[in-house]
Amino acid sequence: MIKGHITICKVYKDGTKETVLDKSNLITAGLGNTVINIQRGSGSTTASDYTPAYFQVGTNSMGYDSDSATSAYFYQVCAPFDWSDYGDNTDLDIVKRYRGFYTSSVDPDTDPPNWTELLNTSAALSALLFSGADQYFCKTTKGTVTKVFMDAFESEIVLDEKTANGKSISEVGLFARNPMGYKEDCPLLMAYRTFTAIPKTSDFSLVMHWTIGFLGLSPNIDDKYTGTFYSPDITTSLVPY
Repeated sequence: MIKGHITICKVYKDGTKETVLDKSNLITAGLGNTVINIQRGSGSTTASDYTPAYFQVGTNSMGYDSDSATSAYFYQVCAPFDWSDYGDNTDLDIVKRYRGFYTSSVDPDTDPPNWTELLNTSAALSALLFSGADQYFCKTTKGTVTKVFMDAFESEIVLDEKTANGKSISEVGLFARNPMGYKEDCPLLMAYRTFTAIPKTSDFSLVMHWTIGFLGLSPNIDDKYTGTFYSPDITTSLVPY
């Protein structure tokens, strides 16, 4: 079983820290698909392509039912920031990438077919192809992604005092670099969390600490994670990267 946890803190200029979120996160179908690719040898052959290399923050939230078997089947942040939303003075490394997702078609008879992104629909039953769309992403900086045990990783996201001021942030997504092994990076959503909107100001940095683990292999982390992962496609033999 894969579980995850995210902590979000406001860190003020005087060093004061205020925790605004300390909850489990939703592990999305993208991570499940990534694990399957590793097992089958059908994805990238480069280990770093499966690591969390990009993130997005946004101002809305994906609608999903945590009790539904298809709640984790989506591949996007609902309203991700554009380049300008992060601010002119941000230190974040912002790039345009081709975000990957699985698709179905509402009208396969059109030429070309009218492909649409799957949302809360079982990819195992409905996916016809893998596609994507250009969006802006922030790179996770070197040193902020660490493998903490044999079966888990941690990632830290920092929106500093110069970043995203005047925006109300209510969602964040963590993306694998390029699990499909394309020539150019094609980020795929691996984990997501929505929360009560946080108005960002220059008074504080927003620090997000994300942990995701493959549970059952190390007793040290079994007590560390409280989230749940559901996938009808993966029931046994999860292999860490």
